[in-house]
Amino acid sequence: MRTMLEALPSPVLLIDRDDRIVEVNQAFCDLAGQNRAYWLATPIAAYLSPDQVARFTAEHAQVFATGEDLETEEVIDGHDGTRRDVVTRRRRILIGETPLVLTILTDITPLRTAEAHIRHLAYHDALTGLPNRAALNETLAVALADRAPALLLIDLYQFKDINDAFGDGVGDALLRAFAYRLAGDARGSDRVARTGGDSFAVLVDDCEDAEAAEQACRRLLALLDAPLVGPAGAVTLGVSIGCAWSEPGLSADELHRRAEFALYEAKRQPANAFRLYDAALAGEVHARRTLEVDLRTAIAAGDQLDVHYQPVIDAGGHRVVGVEALVRWDHPQQGMIPPLRFIPIAEASGLIVPLGEWVLDRAVAMMVRFPALSLAVNLSPIQLRSPDIAGRILAILARHGMDPRQLQLEVTESTMLAVDAGVELALIRLRETGVQLVLDDFGTGYSSLSHLHKLAIDRVKIDQSFVRELGSSQDARAIIQAVLGIGQSLGIGVTAEGVEDELQQSFLRLFGCHEYQGYLFSRPLPAEDAAAFLEAHMERAAA
Repeated sequence: MRTMLEALPSPVLLIDRDDRIVEVNQAFCDLAGQNRAYWLATPIAAYLSPDQVARFTAEHAQVFATGEDLETEEVIDGHDGTRRDVVTRRRRILIGETPLVLTILTDITPLRTAEAHIRHLAYHDALTGLPNRAALNETLAVALADRAPALLLIDLYQFKDINDAFGDGVGDALLRAFAYRLAGDARGSDRVARTGGDSFAVLVDDCEDAEAAEQACRRLLALLDAPLVGPAGAVTLGVSIGCAWSEPGLSADELHRRAEFALYEAKRQPANAFRLYDAALAGEVHARRTLEVDLRTAIAAGDQLDVHYQPVIDAGGHRVVGVEALVRWDHPQQGMIPPLRFIPIAEASGLIVPLGEWVLDRAVAMMVRFPALSLAVNLSPIQLRSPDIAGRILAILARHGMDPRQLQLEVTESTMLAVDAGVELALIRLRETGVQLVLDDFGTGYSSLSHLHKLAIDRVKIDQSFVRELGSSQDARAIIQAVLGIGQSLGIGVTAEGVEDELQQSFLRLFGCHEYQGYLFSRPLPAEDAAAFLEAHMERAAA
């Protein structure tokens, strides 16, 4: 029997009815420490706690009484002091006429360690070590059962631009630094999680009303007063925060949904903005999300959208020199939706890229018939940063046979300030083919002469807000004169937008404005009416 026990690789011991160990093998001695003589001579009460003795004797009494095998899992102390997970299998056997319990131990510590690691990975973010979305959801459900928590959802503001500028390595380092700062500032009862690429969450206890929620948001914003230090040096991050707090009977899903509503609204604001949930906000966000879904459908179908064209008139006020293409949306239920309502939604959702290309394609197809007239099309910052934007624009022109010199791309001042090396190369490529760059709404942002020169802007547009106040505001007149002076000194054309009456036209002509655009000359016209308008003007010009 001794020979047989020693041949077994698993730890084995034999126990009699008096709960004494009567035999062990070397594998058991290696696991538990001590030699064979110690285990055969020492009563179990010498090395087991009273609770362990009670369980030990009860389990063996069960096996002796029933004759049925018994399997349990437990944690024991190894001889080196480490905790070991073991499965213990017990079977009643007879050695001669003597009943004994044969006990075989299987060390499953590596298995349980691997399972714990897998469980950790399932509930933790690999990059930052923070709990992930799954862990947050479980914690949130428990917290709502007996506490009044608030949920803060955090998105890093325009973090993609940092990744694009410095690379993913720098971005990952900043995410870890932000996570470390966020977790380090958390109170003992707060729970911090990373829920997505540049998204985080904080679950704050004892936050029952708007005042407490606002304090939590401001405390979080204060964390970013100091820049984060990464491989690229010190970087100041901005965030958007949406916050909702619990109410009696509120589910975890509903609390999360409310916080998402608030975050959606906060992301429409500049950096370091936070929004608290309220019912009115939820209605607004739901309406915008519904409109986003409808816009996606409209772009795919193409039958609700249309392009209108507003003529641009020369300095004399009689000759058409070009048009600006403007998208219009005739919603099947809501009717005509103003661009000011759906363009921001398109930009926030990324739909501005396919929408912009659809507009350009339709406008080029229309205006290729009028090669002597310029076609101005708006280009958003998101479009400008999209992959191979220059190639895609030139492909549309080539498909319809339009000379690139006929196209004017209108960009805003804020877009110019955000130009990086990739965007600058795209603009240079477009200009080399003859495409003109127009700076739209000039004077409303951070006007920079260096950008006018560096990017070789061909034309600027005076924002209609200044034109509207021409007759009543000395400041507006001064700004317009300054813009026209800049244009003359740099050899850049100037167009005035929003010209609605002859007084405004007179002022602009007196100041030396080159081109006008506005309701005084024509409203934006659908393609068929615009074509008739342009043909009539061309016939008069020819006559």
